[in-house]
Amino acid sequence: MPTATDHPIAPSDHRAPTGDVRRSLAAYLRDHRAGATFGLGLARRSQHANAGTDLGRTLGVVAQEIEEDCRTLDTLMSRLGIRPSLVKMAFAKGADLLALPKLHSRLRRYTPESRVLQLEALTAGIRTKRHLWQSLAAVSDERSTLDPTELEHLIRRADAQLARLEAHHAPSSRAAFGGAGGQP
Repeated sequence: MPTATDHPIAPSDHRAPTGDVRRSLAAYLRDHRAGATFGLGLARRSQHANAGTDLGRTLGVVAQEIEEDCRTLDTLMSRLGIRPSLVKMAFAKGADLLALPKLHSRLRRYTPESRVLQLEALTAGIRTKRHLWQSLAAVSDERSTLDPTELEHLIRRADAQLARLEAHHAPSSRAAFGGAGGQP
């Protein structure tokens, strides 16, 4: 029979005091909101850099949905009585600018390598956002302001965003790293 020490997660009868849970949830949501700010900027830049292509059109749809997800997260935070952190939002916008040279390996020219890095960064962010929706769904029975149906819709939308972006990853990787005949 397993014991409490066999499980990495504390049993429910050892929960943090209510104030600690509220502070933890607020910090968690603020961090995700800041990350969404970063992701939206990246999606918009990627869309612009790939304008007129299938990838650009896909990125346009994904960017629009990320913007909708930001608004949804703002609404959920408001329902929970949590305001976004202006400091974290400013940091996310600053980090977005600092990441720009890394995600554009040649500062003055968008490269095939840039495209791959941007796709990977966007998919990592969307996976993280999907985990956010899953975490909120896991506690929705304890918080009347969280609608499990709405959260399930957001999880499915994140899955669709991932599928759309993943469809462009292999072709982008081949274009960036394939060389003659698709061999690196």
